Amino acid sequence: MEGKLLLVLLFVASVAASGKYRPNYRPNPPRGCTYEGKTYNVGQKFPAGDDCNTCTCKSGGRVSCSKKTCFCDYNGQKYKVGQKFPADDGCNQCSCGSNGRVWCSKKTCITTCKYNGQKYKVGQKFPKGDGCNTCRCKSNGSVSCSSKHCPPPRCTYEGKTYNVGQKFPAGDDCNTCTCKSGGRVSCSKKTCFCDYNGQKYKVGQKFPADDGCNQCSCKSNGRVWCSKKACITTCEYNGQKYKVGQKFPKGDGCNTCSCKSNGSVSCSSKYCPPPICNYKGEIYNVGQKLPAGDDCNTCTCRSGGQMSCTKKTCFCYAKGQKYKVGQSIKKGKCICRCNYNGRISCSNKYCLKVYNNGK
Repeated sequence: MEGKLLLVLLFVASVAASGKYRPNYRPNPPRGCTYEGKTYNVGQKFPAGDDCNTCTCKSGGRVSCSKKTCFCDYNGQKYKVGQKFPADDGCNQCSCGSNGRVWCSKKTCITTCKYNGQKYKVGQKFPKGDGCNTCRCKSNGSVSCSSKHCPPPRCTYEGKTYNVGQKFPAGDDCNTCTCKSGGRVSCSKKTCFCDYNGQKYKVGQKFPADDGCNQCSCKSNGRVWCSKKACITTCEYNGQKYKVGQKFPKGDGCNTCSCKSNGSVSCSSKYCPPPICNYKGEIYNVGQKLPAGDDCNTCTCRSGGQMSCTKKTCFCYAKGQKYKVGQSIKKGKCICRCNYNGRISCSNKYCLKVYNNGK
């Protein structure tokens, strides 16, 4: 029995010595972890890759990472926990809390800035006016603008070229235009003139009323205001009456007169050659009237030596007889009359055949 036990022990010892038999054998566990393409040893710590949390390589190749809140989001911008930064009003201060929330101070700040005559809110962004740069309204009321190189912007107005921001006349002797970004021209729209009896007057301008007595002025709304004092309304000259302010010929063929507000007549006094008309061998002065020679019409000597005659119809003719306009004609039972059109009208058709148109 002892001999058999000894043989068994010798066999086991020989097998163990050869390495073919290991009682309760287990393979060695892995000695590292792989994380985002890198290998770490068990127990080794390394960054999680978010610039905040830390990971640890555990046994069995397992990776364990902390889960701290590391960032806050504010107006699309990411800030680290504890980081301080300006609020979007350009005045208050903000900070990123450990819970990922943003806290900002709430002090009263300057709310607007002025740039190129326009007002902007603090924090507001707006075009600089050069066609490419941008400005921002600061909490101290100042304006900060980017300074990129921009191609020279231009506006064209009535054939002329202007830079952005440049002001120039609108061309109506009153309004002003400004060259805006994008080549757009913006002009003021003030009322600049008044119209009075076909004449244009500037706003604020004073001028005489058409009665030659009262005074008028052009108002900012484009309307004309005139005083309303009682004035002399007519003048008399050479037996004719004229309204105050009215102009009329002096009668010498070249000078002109006007009726004044005090009732007097004022005439120009330039030299005029003696005016005459030659009519049927006779000489007449300008303004002189004479019969036309038809026992009806009248002629007048006009400036320039021209004789002007009226052209009234004065007579009717029938059966070789001449009748004056308005004359009644009686013959037998016919009662007719000479009309202003030179035709004879009668009481019946038979009489018309006898007299009208000379038939």
